Amino acid sequence: MALNILASHYLKQIYLLVKRIAICYGLYFVSRLIFFLGNLSYFKGVGAGAFLADCFYGLRFDSFSIVIAGSVFILLSLIPFGFFYKAWYQNILFWFFILPNSFFLAFNFIDIGYFAFIKKRSSAEIFAQAGGQSDLMKLIPQFAADFWWILLLYVASVWLMVLAYKKIKPSLPENKPIWNLKSTALVLVLFILCVGFGILGARGGLQRVPIDVVNAGAVTTPEEIPIVLNTPFTIIKSFEQKSLPEYQFYSDEQLLTFFNPVHCNKDSVFKEQNVVVLILESFSKEYTKLGRTQSITPFLDSLMDHSLVFTNGFSNGTKSIEGIPAILSSLPTLMDNPFINSQYATNKQTSFASLLKGDGYTTAFFHGGINGTMNFTDWASAAGYEFYFGRDEYADDKDFDGFWGIFDEPFLQYACKKMNGFKQPFHAAVFTLSSHHPYLIPEKFRGRFPKTNLENSESIGYADHSLRLFFESAKKQPWYANTFFILTADHASISNHPFFSNPVGCLTIPILFFKPDGSLRGIHEKTISQADILPSAMSLMGYNKPFFAFGKNCFEKDAQGNAYFYINGSHFLCEDSMAYTCIDNKINCIYNYRRDSLLKNTLTNIDKKRDSMYTARFRAMIQLYNHTLIHNLGSLK
Repeated sequence: MALNILASHYLKQIYLLVKRIAICYGLYFVSRLIFFLGNLSYFKGVGAGAFLADCFYGLRFDSFSIVIAGSVFILLSLIPFGFFYKAWYQNILFWFFILPNSFFLAFNFIDIGYFAFIKKRSSAEIFAQAGGQSDLMKLIPQFAADFWWILLLYVASVWLMVLAYKKIKPSLPENKPIWNLKSTALVLVLFILCVGFGILGARGGLQRVPIDVVNAGAVTTPEEIPIVLNTPFTIIKSFEQKSLPEYQFYSDEQLLTFFNPVHCNKDSVFKEQNVVVLILESFSKEYTKLGRTQSITPFLDSLMDHSLVFTNGFSNGTKSIEGIPAILSSLPTLMDNPFINSQYATNKQTSFASLLKGDGYTTAFFHGGINGTMNFTDWASAAGYEFYFGRDEYADDKDFDGFWGIFDEPFLQYACKKMNGFKQPFHAAVFTLSSHHPYLIPEKFRGRFPKTNLENSESIGYADHSLRLFFESAKKQPWYANTFFILTADHASISNHPFFSNPVGCLTIPILFFKPDGSLRGIHEKTISQADILPSAMSLMGYNKPFFAFGKNCFEKDAQGNAYFYINGSHFLCEDSMAYTCIDNKINCIYNYRRDSLLKNTLTNIDKKRDSMYTARFRAMIQLYNHTLIHNLGSLK
């Protein structure tokens, strides 16, 4: 009888824990639903049935986050001693439940607003960016104002959590349990079983390897992976990131039949000319005439009429910290953490600066942001840039936007003046910022640019206007006629269009090469990515020394039109009309993204030979990429 009383009491204690933990699952479902509805333009092809299926699959990922957040609470709740029912002990349990879960839940709500900008769940880099981009005390009120409804829903969710927890109260046992050897053994077994279930929840199941971000791709489509995941999970897993695995799918000789990262135009004659790379913050292809919707970039469109335009350009990532190395160093981020924040950040790398300074070029990186933003200052130095010009060097805060840095118009004029002082030939990389959220523009320009249903339209118009003024000033300078201009975006941005919101379309950006003498004109329709800009530009310049680059020279005979990128634990390969995804080193999904803009109809397993061929291409790229970073082989110098 004593054994049954003790077991009964302990089972009630466990049941109390289960009911309290169930509150967390309910709140994760609510935050997932708000995330889905708040980003419905991205998930237009996802119906109610598919959403509920994603919620079901998401339980494994939720279990991880809930167990990690509640680990102390769970252990304290399983203690079978009599003081469990004391008011002071229950108060301790209350705070160990509310505080960690409120903290974890906050990241799910943050991503309701942030997802529109990065098109994936946030990872650990969110902390590095928050610490280095600007003054958080200024940013937090701005984001709270812009996304007040998210803050309100978050506060309501925490309030519901508190309310639900307080309604689930423990009932003091009527009969005092009697402890003996058998009853103690039974309670110990139940305790071990509960701990075992907790460990199972944190692992995500009985599989050999604990659950990771990549596992979401095995249960849903690439578009729906962010629904299945939760943000605390992706943040923790990115903190846990280990060294890239070394693969040996192919021998070195076989690998060269897929990719040769060493480029050499040995029969060319190098033409010394200035190289200016203008990187436009958050400029989607959709915003230009290339998007065939409503263009809000009249100057950039006019420049395209006199340029070599790549009509099917892709970014290799969704954030600036991924786009800058891809553009300037042909170094895409094909892993969970951006290269700049990874353990490989100090690796040798090839860049415009490292190649051109060997021929006597002056090299400079311009970004009007706060010095230290996204570690660009240190990265630029590591990439070989001789000079860095940021907010500190600009040294006039009357043009500071109050958040990110110096407004585009004055900073681009500043960059132009600085270039006047450079000895020719020179290379300058100039990265704008005013078209970044919260899309601030100077007071005198408000209302001057067309507004669309997108909140960033005026800031895009202002950035385009600033670009026009930069070129008007540059035309008057002695270095202008002998300058090769490259214009592109660091990544795309928000959209309401179904294609430009899907996992493929949301990475499309403008890419154009311009020379004032008119020698570069026309349309290039094959797919090109940011990583292809460096080798393609060096080819046009006749650079005849060997160098390393992950991208391709798109002017090479028989060059394939493709773009590789990595999002939500999946590798992507896009060609002129087809998109392929790879998970665990094998083809997962295939789509014709031109005919199927919502990526609903997978073509996998229809053509086994094609599937095998693209699996081989993915494996070759992954082997090459990982091997290069692991062994620090990104430069021939």
